[in-house]
Amino acid sequence: MTIGENIRRIRKERGLTLKQLGEAVGVSEAYIRAYESGRRNPKQKSLEAIATALHVNVETLSGADFDGVKAMHRLFQVFRQYSGELFEYQDEDGNAQVALSLGSLTLMRSWFERYKKYQNEIKECEKIKDVTEKANALLRAEESFNLWMDIYPESESWPERLMIQKSHDKTMDWLGLNPKVHD
Repeated sequence: MTIGENIRRIRKERGLTLKQLGEAVGVSEAYIRAYESGRRNPKQKSLEAIATALHVNVETLSGADFDGVKAMHRLFQVFRQYSGELFEYQDEDGNAQVALSLGSLTLMRSWFERYKKYQNEIKECEKIKDVTEKANALLRAEESFNLWMDIYPESESWPERLMIQKSHDKTMDWLGLNPKVHD
């Protein structure tokens, strides 16, 4: 998704009009419309203001706008920083697959737990007989999962966020990847 598509998607999830988002950011409705349509790209300062107004990390808006090569390089960075390992396996249809294991990224636990919940929601949706009701339930499940990812870590409860951050900081300290503040 492009930056504009992400702005539009999240704005609508938040129930905001173009005018309301523009007012929150300090720009006109026309600017927001131009950003969403892709006619203009927001400068970094504007992008940060939009992210703040939408209560998401700026990466949520800009991070999805990349091609396959950029995606690979982002994975390379995560692989290096978080003790990555690759392994091959076969899916249930017998197709060869490659998976990435991140040995030290403790933040993945909450994502995995939320993903399992999402998969269970999908299974429940599949039981719905009415086609329209089923489609709407599937869309709600997907939107809920996307929202969880968009606002992470705020999507976690306060005790869970604190535990996640402490665990992450401890691991990063152990790996020597947390810069120390010196007096």
